[in-house]
Amino acid sequence: MRSQVYVQLLLIFLQFFTRTNCACEQNCQYPTRRHDIQWEKLRDKTFYQSMNDGDGVSSDVACVKVHNFTKVEDGFKATLEKYLFRSPDKPDVVRLHAQKIRPGFYMLDRKTDSAMSRDIVNKDGGINEKAVLEDTVVIHFEAEFHVTDYENYFIVVRCSKEGRWYVRPHTRRPVPTTEDVLRIWRALYKSGIYQPLFVSHCSEVL
Repeated sequence: MRSQVYVQLLLIFLQFFTRTNCACEQNCQYPTRRHDIQWEKLRDKTFYQSMNDGDGVSSDVACVKVHNFTKVEDGFKATLEKYLFRSPDKPDVVRLHAQKIRPGFYMLDRKTDSAMSRDIVNKDGGINEKAVLEDTVVIHFEAEFHVTDYENYFIVVRCSKEGRWYVRPHTRRPVPTTEDVLRIWRALYKSGIYQPLFVSHCSEVL
């Protein structure tokens, strides 16, 4: 518990530091080119979405586990386990398939799109409108790129047409350490990404 408090305080400090010391453009812009991930280096490794960017879906999704990375001819595949607050003992298992559209950039296929969108339906059968607007449109229509050191973190990044970064940081542990936070912050900073991050709730469901 104490380590989680330290992580929360570090994230607050980094958000303040970035806002007060960065004379950067607020709207996101895709880089012209990204280095392709060497997917074979991620084989047999498991990552947890131990942080989130506070978007609409983060209020429904407590934790995400991603593993079984496999390079395929048109991109990569992986297995994603999504733990919702309302049913933490019954994770949604999604078979991810992302197709390469240009060097370093990928799009999820339509079957993956629909599976990823399950959490927009509220327990009472209604639609989480904020999640629809903030997340599913971005997943369906925006490319993603990845930032990783192959050992400590794996980050999925998208840029929406509205100019907002959508950042999904994953670490090897369900709860990030202060070292994890600093590694991810540096990696995003080097990529020109200045998006506030928050600790997810993996510790509550795993």
